[in-house]
Amino acid sequence: MTATHRETRQHAGSVSLAVVRAMLDDAARHDYGPGHRDAPTVLGIYGDPASTEQFRFEQGGVPVQVEPCISALAVREALLEHSPDGWLVVVTDRPEEDLGVGILAHLAGHKLRTPDPWESVRQQFAATGLEAALYADPSSRSLAHGLLLARPDDGWPPAPAGALTRDHALGSVARAWLDVPRRSLDSLGVLRWTARPGLTSLVADLRARVGSELTDTTLAWICTAAGTAGEPLQHLLRRGEIRDALPLGLVLALLVPSHEGSTDFTDGDMVATRNTRELGLARLAHRWHGSAPSRESLRALGSAASQVAGDLLRDRATRDEARELLVRADALLTEVGTPELAAASDVLPSGLTARLHTVAEHLRTATTGTELLDGAAAIADRVSGATNDMEAAWAAVGRHVLGDNDGLGSTDPRLGPVLGAVRLTRWLALDPEPGAEGLAALALRQGTTDSWVDAAVNDTYEGVADPALAEALTAVLSTVETVRDEHDEQFARALATATEHDTGSRDGYLTPPGGTDRVWLLEHLVKGTVVPIARQTPTLLLVLDGMSTGVATEVVADVLGRREGWEEALLPQAHVRGTGLAVLPSLTEVSRASLLSGSLTTGQQGQEQTRYAALVSAFGLRSPQVFHKKPLDTSRPGFAVADDVALAIADTSQDLVTCVLNTIDDALDRSDPAGTAWTADAVKHLRPLLDRALAAGRRVVVTADHGHVVERRRGRQKSAQDASSGRSRSDATPPGEGEVLVRGPRVLKHGGAAVLPFDERLRYGPLKAGYHGGASPAEVVVPVVILVPGQDVPEGTDLRLAPPQTPRWWDIALGEAATVQVEVRSRRTNRPSKPQPQPDALFDPGVVEEPAAPRPTHEVRLGDAIVRSDVWTQQRAVAGRVALEDDQVVAAVEALAAAPSTRLPLATLASVMSLPTTRAQGAVAQLQRLLNVEGYAVVRTDGPLVVLDLPLLQEQFGIGG
Repeated sequence: MTATHRETRQHAGSVSLAVVRAMLDDAARHDYGPGHRDAPTVLGIYGDPASTEQFRFEQGGVPVQVEPCISALAVREALLEHSPDGWLVVVTDRPEEDLGVGILAHLAGHKLRTPDPWESVRQQFAATGLEAALYADPSSRSLAHGLLLARPDDGWPPAPAGALTRDHALGSVARAWLDVPRRSLDSLGVLRWTARPGLTSLVADLRARVGSELTDTTLAWICTAAGTAGEPLQHLLRRGEIRDALPLGLVLALLVPSHEGSTDFTDGDMVATRNTRELGLARLAHRWHGSAPSRESLRALGSAASQVAGDLLRDRATRDEARELLVRADALLTEVGTPELAAASDVLPSGLTARLHTVAEHLRTATTGTELLDGAAAIADRVSGATNDMEAAWAAVGRHVLGDNDGLGSTDPRLGPVLGAVRLTRWLALDPEPGAEGLAALALRQGTTDSWVDAAVNDTYEGVADPALAEALTAVLSTVETVRDEHDEQFARALATATEHDTGSRDGYLTPPGGTDRVWLLEHLVKGTVVPIARQTPTLLLVLDGMSTGVATEVVADVLGRREGWEEALLPQAHVRGTGLAVLPSLTEVSRASLLSGSLTTGQQGQEQTRYAALVSAFGLRSPQVFHKKPLDTSRPGFAVADDVALAIADTSQDLVTCVLNTIDDALDRSDPAGTAWTADAVKHLRPLLDRALAAGRRVVVTADHGHVVERRRGRQKSAQDASSGRSRSDATPPGEGEVLVRGPRVLKHGGAAVLPFDERLRYGPLKAGYHGGASPAEVVVPVVILVPGQDVPEGTDLRLAPPQTPRWWDIALGEAATVQVEVRSRRTNRPSKPQPQPDALFDPGVVEEPAAPRPTHEVRLGDAIVRSDVWTQQRAVAGRVALEDDQVVAAVEALAAAPSTRLPLATLASVMSLPTTRAQGAVAQLQRLLNVEGYAVVRTDGPLVVLDLPLLQEQFGIGG
């Protein structure tokens, strides 16, 4: 081999399969190759034959034969064996003058082509030129080969504006092989990409396909798109730990918080010290190659990770994978030895746990020692002193992404019981209701307040696995039990007195002193309430056997919450949901028979049918028989409602249709009513019956014959002679502890005198899931709920739409109303007045200007300050006709100001303003007209929430804090 030949061979470059493919594509674009008439099918490449080997493959369905040829003779032999039906690729380092004209004549273009991978890349991207940044690096040839190997089957997207840029080339690889989103990338987009399941496999597959040069360059480009946060991401890339980017970012959010100099706290007293953070950062040093990333970049990664984690959790499609990443983040936080920082995180599961534990501490503080106090008033005084800290801790739970009890689908199972305990603690902090004396007032207390307490007790009794939380729930329930025992005894004593004196039998109802809300004696309910409604409009009466007022709160809330067309209405002269009093003992054969008969009686279904028919006929109403359990259950396969029941409801010439549903009463014997989530679907037949009634336009009255108490495995059995139920007996033995003697015409067992327990833990019979027959308000007081279809009550009725019936403490933190030290003034008076001429002191030294006397200020409630201001007067005039009264605006402002983050659900705000939920949107619009001075968003909506900008409110109305 001559020296010249050796030198020539050294200049012949290597030839890869990717280059061959690209050069074949280019030749085909110039009408060479099989399929083009009389076109050459041989491609000559000037390259090192030692860089490749003989092999065959297909491209575009055309066979390709690659032949490395070290001499002109080898080229001739390859040409002789070549079939024109496919491509022959000759790779040789012989110069064209050695090959001769005869060989060159067989080659496409009659020449050898020198492979330039960047030229092939340019052609594949349909570019007119290349950005210098692509090929300036010494390793750019490997990058070009990688791009050629990475070409997807459908080709690369054409370079925009002609020139192929680094961003377009690497972005195309990232989108084609690493599932990077096509939209512009930022730190949030990059972090969300790192959380993609299967990312590690995608990176490995790309590396195997194109090699490390292009893979690493593409990954680095992706990280660069993350801006400041890209620096630590680059370190993770080099270690192959990109999947840890989001979890590690959540840890960094705690180690390098946005405001390092501030105190991080969630419970008022947890302080994360700088030394703890520095120790955690030091333990992360092994993750960084060379010098550690800057604090600014670590902080940026932490901030982006927190936002992305929250977004992933709120997205149903990514929620499960997000939870896995959060578990990993918690493990990393423990790995660096700083788990105590978790409480500052709004995302980490351990952060939610820490915040719940803080709530538990305040629940225990609020209720510890209450067993030594005398009565509900003393307990309220003790508990109220601790509720502010409890509410702050619970608000911190609400700020946690996983503490959103409604927004995440499957919620943390601890939230429901703890929320129940928080609600109960709010209730415990309330001063005893004034005037809560006498049977009517105490029955209304059960219907409007203690029924919600019963529902919260059921939620809390469900319990949690965490011992620290469970102990706090136990402490709250123990205190609630003390107060409820007091209420139960008060009610039972009043019941005994009223029953003995036959109070209310003449009118059929009781009213509290000075009040107008009626408590119906159940035997008068049909003629006093149901019949008047049925005379005005077709009505469906649903008797849910055994439904307590507590269960009614859940069932009705579910019906109304579905927003399927039902609204609650109030009876004439009523301000709250109706209530009734069961006949005694509160047993089905006594109370239901009396309800459906319209008089005091006992009996079974047969007697109920006969007496009910006589009752409604006496009032001139057309009504079929009562549909009891058996006829309700009889229906054709596939039909939820029996034919005769469906026809009766649809036939509006029948004024009144009555159905008895037994699900709740049956549950007392066979299941666990305390552990049941009582919804419209949980009560058999209820949902389809309501659907039929809605279609027919019927009003619905939902009531019960009696309530029940729940067996919580803490009761005691007492032997009793002549017991008529597990909660009623004769007076052969005088009443003992937890019992009361009732006598009178409304006692239909034991000769008109019976001993009934008011202590819910006392029973006379075997263990069951629940009981009724006693004298506790949960058994005796029954709900009377009126439902109307549509958003307005029908004309010609005395009904009116009801505001939400949930008590204020159910959804709103207790606390004193916000007050301000102000001199209430208009915004106009805030502006400086025109300067007045002043004496010239140079020429009148005897005149001394008196300093302006300070204007007096006084403390007023925030809402009162608003409606007393000049600006309010102006806004009232500008707003024109609005239906809201000043006291409704005051209530709304103060509730919003006291709410966590000054935001409340729309339904809760409606309750505060004593408005039906259907009018809440309109009320908010009126609030905005009144409070959004000059169009500034003092009040705005955020989805289902109403938000108050408190500083802006004070500024716009000229009041200070």
